[in-house]
Amino acid sequence: MTEKLELHGHEVEFLKNEGKAIIEIDLGEASDECYLLDIFSVDGTDYVALISSESYEIYLFYYEDSFEEDEIDLRLIDDEEELEEVFHLFTHYWDDEAIDQVVEDYNSDLEVELEEIEDLEEEDVEDIDE
Repeated sequence: MTEKLELHGHEVEFLKNEGKAIIEIDLGEASDECYLLDIFSVDGTDYVALISSESYEIYLFYYEDSFEEDEIDLRLIDDEEELEEVFHLFTHYWDDEAIDQVVEDYNSDLEVELEEIEDLEEEDVEDIDE
């Protein structure tokens, strides 16, 4: 459920995404696996907030999706002032505790998935032995 707010003279809408996603971003010579924190809008422009699963660095990008092609487009925010303002608005809603909770949820989900995979592999080995 989205949450619409008026922050510092901007119309901001948070929680536009449903569910979770792990997104790998290209950083030039390296890449970073990130967890989706939020898709949100500021004055009608959509942004996405990702957090690195390793360094916990937060990345903000312009966000566009194409439902017909099942693709998303993340573009860099080149304007430093815009980036700072969007980050400032983002941190009014998303505090460290909320971000930590999302990261913990992702990590817990991944641990459960790994356990399920290991259980399936053990069952397969047992079936072969019989």
